[in-house]
Amino acid sequence: MTTSQIRGPASPIADAGIVMHELQHAKRKRAAAEERAWRLQQANVLLEQEVTQRRLAEELARGQSEMLIHSLEMLAVGANLDVFLGHVLKATVDQMGAVGGTLWFPEDDGGAARLHLEYIDGAIVDGTVSRHPAARRKLPAGGGPRSTFPDERAETYTLLHEVAGMPEENRAYIASLGVHALLTVPMKFGGELVGWICLRSNRPDPKEMHRKLRIAEALAGQATLAIQMARLNERIRQAALHEERNRIARDIHDTIAQALTGVVVNLEAATRALRKDGTDSALTHIDHARELAQTGLQEARTSVRALRPDTQEPVELAPLIEGLVRRTGTTGTLNARFAVTGEPRLLPPHVTVELWRIAQEAITNVMRHAHAGEVTLRLVYDPAGVALTIADDGVGFDAEARHEGFGLLGMRERARSAEAVLTIRSERGRGTVVHAFVSAPAEGRT
Repeated sequence: MTTSQIRGPASPIADAGIVMHELQHAKRKRAAAEERAWRLQQANVLLEQEVTQRRLAEELARGQSEMLIHSLEMLAVGANLDVFLGHVLKATVDQMGAVGGTLWFPEDDGGAARLHLEYIDGAIVDGTVSRHPAARRKLPAGGGPRSTFPDERAETYTLLHEVAGMPEENRAYIASLGVHALLTVPMKFGGELVGWICLRSNRPDPKEMHRKLRIAEALAGQATLAIQMARLNERIRQAALHEERNRIARDIHDTIAQALTGVVVNLEAATRALRKDGTDSALTHIDHARELAQTGLQEARTSVRALRPDTQEPVELAPLIEGLVRRTGTTGTLNARFAVTGEPRLLPPHVTVELWRIAQEAITNVMRHAHAGEVTLRLVYDPAGVALTIADDGVGFDAEARHEGFGLLGMRERARSAEAVLTIRSERGRGTVVHAFVSAPAEGRT
């Protein structure tokens, strides 16, 4: 008997077990497939997030670079400060994809915010002429429920309804421009609050702007740095302007004023001569006065030309001082002597001029105040540098006391300009010694 003849009909229970097994196997396969699909979906989400983060990082880097480059370009061409600030505001608005914005600065006490510039309809408007209601009054600062100008972190505001800390007329004005949300970013430099940039969005949902918060804060940081650079540039410009005004004042004092002093001295001598000795001696003093007046006029013209110098040719210092001593001696009221030690050599032009002016001022002070009979000027050239000494036998003064005149101040400023060491020694009844030493290397030899 064969095996097939022994097997009976299939069992229904056995068939059900097979089907159940196949169903469980199919479920496991489906679950595994779903698990793989879920993992793939999560991987795609992470990839999209990474792509988004990289894109935002690229936008951030590009925006920072562009703003910084443009800022440096504007600083290089010496743009007006408000023009520069307008550029910073516009660049920030454009980088954020906003529709407008404002730039605010804190008041001195830090308790209020002042509208400085508004970027609206593609144009920068000065805060004083803006239609913004804040142009007519300052707003409280500090953040929180009383202010929309935070001290620490950027904040977003939706304008569909009343905004805590924002006057209703301000909210209505901004909303009338089609703006639905604001992002206010504080600008801080170190621990100092420099100001705020407020960006406007025409999208009802502020989430888009909030997602760019890091970009906004980074751009605000660049704007802060740019503003500080501009302010520093402005301070340097003002300092240079102040220094130039002082230089002009010194030149006027050292040319016209000194020449007039010599003229007055000679005219006084002429008056005394007319009373005592007759006309010949008086005419000599008058000729000297005329010569001094002509010299002063020439020096004044030289100073005016120096305001717009093209090139400065090197000039020897010794002949300049020798001429000064010769003119001083012609007054007949002061015996002036001059000596040169060492091999004369050329100095930088501005150093030569400043030392010459120091000598002029020193002699003028002697003639005006010292009641001296003799003044000696000595110019010493040695390998270490050049020294100029002016010594008189006059009444002297207290060199440590405060002096209101322009002469001593002018000499000190000229010494700083020439990078010279200036010392002034004087005692009551024992005369005065003015000593200037320049260690700058010589430019050439005569």
